[in-house]
Amino acid sequence: MKQNNILNTKYSTHKKMIVYINGKFIKSEDAKISIYDLGFTNGEMIYDTFRTFNKKPYHVDFHLKRLWETSRYTGIKINLTKKKIKLIIKKILSNNKKYIGKNDDLWCFMRFTRSGSSIIEMNRIKFENYSKYYTDGLRLHTSKIRRTPEICVDPRGKIAANYVNLSLAREEVWKFDRQGNAILLDLDKNINEGYGFNIFFVKGKKIFTPKDEKVLNGVVRHFIEIISKKNNLKFIKKNIKLNEAYKADECFITATGWGICPIRSLDKKKYFKKIDEYKVLNLIQNEYSKIVGLDFVKQYLKF
Repeated sequence: MKQNNILNTKYSTHKKMIVYINGKFIKSEDAKISIYDLGFTNGEMIYDTFRTFNKKPYHVDFHLKRLWETSRYTGIKINLTKKKIKLIIKKILSNNKKYIGKNDDLWCFMRFTRSGSSIIEMNRIKFENYSKYYTDGLRLHTSKIRRTPEICVDPRGKIAANYVNLSLAREEVWKFDRQGNAILLDLDKNINEGYGFNIFFVKGKKIFTPKDEKVLNGVVRHFIEIISKKNNLKFIKKNIKLNEAYKADECFITATGWGICPIRSLDKKKYFKKIDEYKVLNLIQNEYSKIVGLDFVKQYLKF
């Protein structure tokens, strides 16, 4: 049964939610940073995100590890300890979970700028933005824009400015398919990634995805590898050409917001007519649900 739409609209305002910004807990609507902050003026900001399941934080240590790696790479300092960040998360979660619905969960963002700003906030996940893709699948289109090569900017760092390239590709696709999304190729015409998501292809009992050094190493991506090996599926990181992708049996993407979401088509290639044709994806979704203690597919479908 779907949640009341009025309720969702109410919770989207987050008027009683709090955020942490530069040493203070304040209402989200009162949060401000300087217009001269380099995170605002130049996009010099690093960040990481995680979500809750059943209103409990998951994979926080994985995300903090990646955040610290990004800090070392960029030289943008994190002026909080991991312990302090966890305490901040605990306080924000304790407050903000009161203002979301029974079937809702929270999405946490931890942001740090070159100018020294520290921002940690938690808002309701807008499941309604993703739910239809769990029944219909998402349409992907290959963008004409190529992914920034790793020799220029390492994609493994979660850097705000690094998303402009991905955003331009998505905007290109949205001009002709507002319900679709973009997948980028690298300069050698290998499949890379999309705006905030990793991509996977299934062929028989093999799952293949782009190499570690070519893409953001997503945390859900890490668990896909664990689940694959546990279930005797061969997990392969490799360069993938479009022709190989078109021959795959199944295709899906992973991300904090997207979850583990089926791809209906890539360009003119159609992967399924009915979602229950996806056997391997169904297995992976079920296994990941066990890890997080919640049937996350059913959660998306409630909205």
